[in-house]
Amino acid sequence: MFKRLATLFRLEAEPQHQQPSANPTPSEAPDIVGARPTHAQTKDALQRFMHLVTAHLDSREGRRLSDAVATGFDSCGDAAEAFEDGVLGEEGQRHGRWLVIQVDWKAHEEIEWQVAEVATSFSIRERWNWTTPLETRTVPAGLCAVASWAAALGYELLHLDLGHDAYYALMVNGEDAEDAHQAAMAAGLSVLGTAEFARLNS
Repeated sequence: MFKRLATLFRLEAEPQHQQPSANPTPSEAPDIVGARPTHAQTKDALQRFMHLVTAHLDSREGRRLSDAVATGFDSCGDAAEAFEDGVLGEEGQRHGRWLVIQVDWKAHEEIEWQVAEVATSFSIRERWNWTTPLETRTVPAGLCAVASWAAALGYELLHLDLGHDAYYALMVNGEDAEDAHQAAMAAGLSVLGTAEFARLNS
């Protein structure tokens, strides 16, 4: 009898084996949503972005700028820094093959000549003239006016935020604008279309 009682107590004390849950708790589930892209994934997105925004340049110049950005990204791991150093640094964009409109927040007089440079790089003969009175001009308003001019020609402006007191804008073929926007975001670049840019700077 004592043996039977001892056996019963031992069975109650031993933990029962449980089947694994079909629905793991949040702590057990893999952290897919919060997973950060790898260096290779980010670099691939950055290269796609560069391919799209340099498509209007001759292949040699487009490759030169793209390689400079890719090399910079391998060094610093930051897309915005790599883009700034590669495209806007001393060895970056060149006259006649302009890529980025870069204007200090109050230097509205710098817009018109840079738009002319970009137009030349796209082989656009038409020139943008800013007719707004000088005393009422602002850089955001000027860039929005450029965007309207470009849209009528089949192009779009993408606005980059590189973390400085300046405005940066790229012109791309309208058919490539959405893909370029998506690639920029995948690379970790802060980019806006003109409608959102205008809303934030109104």
